[in-house]
Amino acid sequence: MVLRALEFSDSISDSPWFRQNLHDHEVALDDAFKNIKLIENQCKDLIACTKKLSTAQRAFAKTLSEFKIETVGTNQTDDERFIATCLKEFASLINQVEDERMKLVGQAEESYLEPIKKFRTEAIGKTLKEEKNKYDKESSKFYSTLEKHLHLSTVRKNDFREADAQLETQQKNFFQASLQYVAEVQSVQERMRFEFVETLGSYVYSWLSFFHVGECLTRNMTKENYMATNAEAEELKKKLLASHTKPGNDERRPTPSIKQGYVYMQEKSKIPKTIGRDVLGRWTKYYCVYSRETRIFTMVSANSATKTDMKSAVAQTATFKFKSCSKRPMDTIDKRFCFDVCVEEKNDVMTMQALSEKDLGEWIDAMDGAKQNSYTAGENPSCSTYKQTQLDDIGFEFVQQCIDILEESGIHEQGVYRNCGVTSKVQKLMQLGLDRRKASEKGGLNLKDEEMWETKTISSAVKTFLR
Repeated sequence: MVLRALEFSDSISDSPWFRQNLHDHEVALDDAFKNIKLIENQCKDLIACTKKLSTAQRAFAKTLSEFKIETVGTNQTDDERFIATCLKEFASLINQVEDERMKLVGQAEESYLEPIKKFRTEAIGKTLKEEKNKYDKESSKFYSTLEKHLHLSTVRKNDFREADAQLETQQKNFFQASLQYVAEVQSVQERMRFEFVETLGSYVYSWLSFFHVGECLTRNMTKENYMATNAEAEELKKKLLASHTKPGNDERRPTPSIKQGYVYMQEKSKIPKTIGRDVLGRWTKYYCVYSRETRIFTMVSANSATKTDMKSAVAQTATFKFKSCSKRPMDTIDKRFCFDVCVEEKNDVMTMQALSEKDLGEWIDAMDGAKQNSYTAGENPSCSTYKQTQLDDIGFEFVQQCIDILEESGIHEQGVYRNCGVTSKVQKLMQLGLDRRKASEKGGLNLKDEEMWETKTISSAVKTFLR
């Protein structure tokens, strides 16, 4: 398996591709855990066989040393004496070899097998269990909090400051857990080079001594490289975490050529049902990528809960040719941070919800960078009719009339400026109120006609004019 490098920046964006890459690294570590355990068992079998071999070798040496050739005659010949001496020297040499072999066998469990087992259980096992559990727990808590945060309705009275602060804290905890888990995975993979490979290599070098020179040359260099890389990783992790979680970090940055992240898209219901300001529909989570250079908008479903579903979702990536984007006014939808996206392949507008006001601004800025069909405020239907309106006496008089009637008859209504009127009625009211010819007619505009002009219609007209 060829693994792609784990980047800290990818752990912050938490894309489906990063999740798949992280899963591949987890599978690789799990395979390493199993293979190391197999090596341990095979080494134990090898040590047991070596002890049996040593016992057999010593028995053979004893037989050689005691072997005697019966002489013919009264005196031994030179050849007979030479043969007897050689057999004893062979036996002595075998015993010396077996003495060294037993020293290696005696050191094998303490010096080699125990460090290998410790690395497997404490390094790989801890990362796959404890650190992964922490990461999964913080990930689940963050996205659960995010779901609740994005479902806060602007119609009801909600403490958005407290909710935003809670989400920011949970996001920081998730970023910390994600960066820590990626760092731990990278650390284990780097440590495997010297804590496992060098230990195993030393075990082999003990049998094949000429490999020992190479082991001495690489040991210190590998450790030094690991320490330097680990220090750089820690510094990069701190900088990246600070850049994404520092309060008030809203300074203007150059618009990136690629914008990516999670958004929620409103799936239109087949049976239209309206409440307040918008058509009800299910909100589906997607991971989207937009390239300013190619004007390609890519969407990947992110509602999958299992690894298999995630692979299927990545395989079914949808790609569109981007046309235009516009920010969605809050009085036209019961959600915050919403924007509309138009693509060439679809006639309907795709309504999406960003994760925050900052994230919404980044999406708008990135999509506004396209040279063709870029974002303009005039794309909104409620604004296009009045984009030529001037701040003249008629406009000021119309707004004054609206405010007077609201203070007179609507000031005690709950949500006087929060509730929104029907768009067609609001447009009709503004057309009548801002028309100089009709305003000069006898009687003018009668806003006290409660059957004709509801309080929410008048307040919506004021907001639309001011916008």
